[in-house]
Amino acid sequence: MSEQQPLHRRPRLVGAILAGFGVFVLIAVIASLSLDDGSDRQIEISGAGSTQKLMGGIQQEGQFLGDSDSEVTVEVFNDVQCERCAEWQQDTINPLIEPYVRDGDVKLQFRHFSLGDRNTQVGAYAATSAGIQDRQWQYIEIFMANLDELKAGVVSEDYLAGVANGVLELDFEKWKEDFDDPSVAKTVEADGDLATERRFPGEPAVVVTGPLRSRELIESPSQEEIVAAIDAVS
Repeated sequence: MSEQQPLHRRPRLVGAILAGFGVFVLIAVIASLSLDDGSDRQIEISGAGSTQKLMGGIQQEGQFLGDSDSEVTVEVFNDVQCERCAEWQQDTINPLIEPYVRDGDVKLQFRHFSLGDRNTQVGAYAATSAGIQDRQWQYIEIFMANLDELKAGVVSEDYLAGVANGVLELDFEKWKEDFDDPSVAKTVEADGDLATERRFPGEPAVVVTGPLRSRELIESPSQEEIVAAIDAVS
């Protein structure tokens, strides 16, 4: 898979690659899935069960996780292909889901913020494609949880498919087709443009917006800082 194509050509390129996949068996909930990445090592995709436990039953729509009527929105600007960013998300954002999102007090919105070469963000397209079926947050969680399975940091077709197969109730064939949906490229482009407009430094960032005001937190804010911002804007 080429990592050098211009961003505006990525959806068509990725769609063409995915169209050439072989037949994969869609598994609803699995603890792990082994796939061949063309080398001697098997790709081990894990975390499907824990992801469903974390997010199962919570309303989703596109980029959003949580009740659409929640008065507070936490926008998470992060890079799904960045290992240190994945650790930050698992340690800082995931703990907010049970006490705040599941209870309906807060909804999360994921914004794809590339901290490297924007042309390499095939993971952002894959996640956004899953979002068309309202499964983006599960895809992101499983994708980030398995980054250590990437060979030399390259996201292979098998890796993308393995993550998709671990997402409960994701229509695999539709997910492949949706790479070419114009809304996917539009969403990823818009997220990157918004991060640029806000002049975020090269670290995960959060914007907390409520009925009273908005708070911008940069440089991998802590869970405590985000909770304080939620209280301040409520």
